[in-house]
Amino acid sequence: MAARYALLALTCATALAPPCALADTTGKAGFYVGAFGGTGASIATSLQQRGAVHINERVSLPIHAKGSTNTSTRVGLGGLHIGYEWPRHRLGQSSWAVKPAVELEGIYIGKHSPTGEMPVRPQALGMQYVTVPTTLGLVLANAVATFETPYSKHVLPYVGVGAGMAFVSIKGSDSANPSEPGINHFNSDPDASDSAFAMQFKAGIKAEVTKNLSLFTEYRYLTVDSTSYRFGATVYPGVHLPTDTWRVNMGRQKFNLFVAGLQYRF
Repeated sequence: MAARYALLALTCATALAPPCALADTTGKAGFYVGAFGGTGASIATSLQQRGAVHINERVSLPIHAKGSTNTSTRVGLGGLHIGYEWPRHRLGQSSWAVKPAVELEGIYIGKHSPTGEMPVRPQALGMQYVTVPTTLGLVLANAVATFETPYSKHVLPYVGVGAGMAFVSIKGSDSANPSEPGINHFNSDPDASDSAFAMQFKAGIKAEVTKNLSLFTEYRYLTVDSTSYRFGATVYPGVHLPTDTWRVNMGRQKFNLFVAGLQYRF
């Protein structure tokens, strides 16, 4: 909660430009649009599966498997943004200046398949391996500060923070146990989705190619709050005992992302 208040304060401060930075307001304001793509990796997170196996009409065996996903899974991404940048503001009497901006951004992170390795309780049931082919769509509002330095007026470093919503989709999940070969415990419905709060930090360099066109490259650290899913019961008549539907919880998703793109200023 404290992080969200801090983000709101930074957004307001950037957009309103504090009086100490208003010594010089030369430079043009205006809208811009951008398109970008890149690659990166998701960081390991916690994963757990809960449910029950029905031994007969009166007796059920609770199942709880808990562990973590792979240490790293490669991802690809693409996105678009639209923004508004204010005129530059001189920082006192120095040669430095800052240009604040706000953006609305849409990002798509393509299919990647983290696999959780999860010991089962009761322990006699061994290890559960849960694979969750995941895609994410995100809508984020960003506050960005671009800096003019004494070294170049055309190569500009910048930093930004953003917050918004992530829409997480899992399709074709699999819950396997070596003691039961050929059984997907989610087989009756392996698809599920959820949404969660998301935040990002980004830092990059922008190079002006023409008056209106710039190239940029940046690093992003993106986090998505924990999510919950419900998958179908295990249905293999005559082969596997019936079960409840399965509840799966995924911990906070974290990504290291590297992005490059084009930005056009109107």
